Amino acid sequence: MKLSSDFFKKNRKKIFDKMENGSALILSSGTNYIESGDEDFDFDVDKCFYYLTGINQSEVNLVLIKKDNKEEEYLFIEKNDPVRVRWVGAKLYPNEAKELSGIEKIRFNNEFMDSLMYLIDHKINNLYLNLERDKAHRYCHNYCYSKEISDKFFNKKVIDAYPIIVDARFVKEKEEIEKIQEAIDLTKVGVEKLMSEARPGIHEYELEAHFDYVLKTSGQIKHSFKTIAASGKNATILHYVDNNSILKDGDLILFDLGNESDFYISDISRTFPVNGKFTERQKEVYEEVLNVNKKCIEFLKPGITRTEYNDYAKKLLASACKRLGLIKEDSELTKYYWHGIGHSIGLDTHDPMSDYGGVIKNGSLFTVEPGLYIEEENIGIRIEDDVVVTDKGTIVLSKDIIKEVKDIEKYMKEHNKYVK
Repeated sequence: MKLSSDFFKKNRKKIFDKMENGSALILSSGTNYIESGDEDFDFDVDKCFYYLTGINQSEVNLVLIKKDNKEEEYLFIEKNDPVRVRWVGAKLYPNEAKELSGIEKIRFNNEFMDSLMYLIDHKINNLYLNLERDKAHRYCHNYCYSKEISDKFFNKKVIDAYPIIVDARFVKEKEEIEKIQEAIDLTKVGVEKLMSEARPGIHEYELEAHFDYVLKTSGQIKHSFKTIAASGKNATILHYVDNNSILKDGDLILFDLGNESDFYISDISRTFPVNGKFTERQKEVYEEVLNVNKKCIEFLKPGITRTEYNDYAKKLLASACKRLGLIKEDSELTKYYWHGIGHSIGLDTHDPMSDYGGVIKNGSLFTVEPGLYIEEENIGIRIEDDVVVTDKGTIVLSKDIIKEVKDIEKYMKEHNKYVK
């Protein structure tokens, strides 16, 4: 089920409540960029804009006005050109934009600047603009867009709207959790398909294609990010995406993957044997990583900091490496583990946090993804789950995606015709 306009109204209300009286917030959805010739890059809507409107279309402008303690909302869209409609299809018509966003006052972009001059009168002292600097294309657009507006209204105070919206995005509403659960449920089907089709002698990309097939035939074709399909030693490269090596008998394969449901993402990692059976050493390492995964899920709770979360995981992984005979001192851990234990998820795979190293809040969503990467043994293992942090304990949204050794081997034996 699609997110309703009431959801986006509720999100805008959160921002209105944070805006000072006598202020205007102005956001753009983003613009298309030319890739080459007459081909554009796929459009990637600004997620802060989407969070407030539910609209996925380029060149749309949102204006929120708060003055005299009253709130006004405006949406500016492109007017459809009949010739362009015949070539690439229609953009949103006013009634469609209204239905998606719940915003009553819909105008066209050719009125945008003149309308702003009228709306931002002497009672408006502050301009909230998106000054995000995380992505090159989006930064360029936001910078140019914000500069154009601030130059027009040089006598107004400019306030960065990005951290305010990010702070609202950090704690998830039930609708957002449901969307992420939808994405995870489909990821589960994809992971099981991978386990049922794995076998020595094929390329990583050939096995990866089965996950793509599951997404495309479901209608949810957008990946959260480039799929990592890393077998053997490749799994010791954290962001390996070549996916072109041949699967070998006796190797493990690590998949880090996900998909979107109305832009809300899943981010899951599972590691399993190509031939359906763990070796004793592989099992030994896997069980240590799984133990850390479970303990970190239990550890997550509102009030702890990201630093405490990471330090706890590193302590557990260092102890695991000692038991595995890999290190003698905790300081040696970085040879086998060098990334963070998890990150916030939502509309982005790495959902932004207004205070990146700060306190984890009730209702936030985090990944739990410990790993060990032993290059000299051709073993790379990561086990990643998506969890909701609550004051009553964590809710593991990916609990139904199998990760126990016995369950993986049983599933592959029963569902993979290549496993003997």
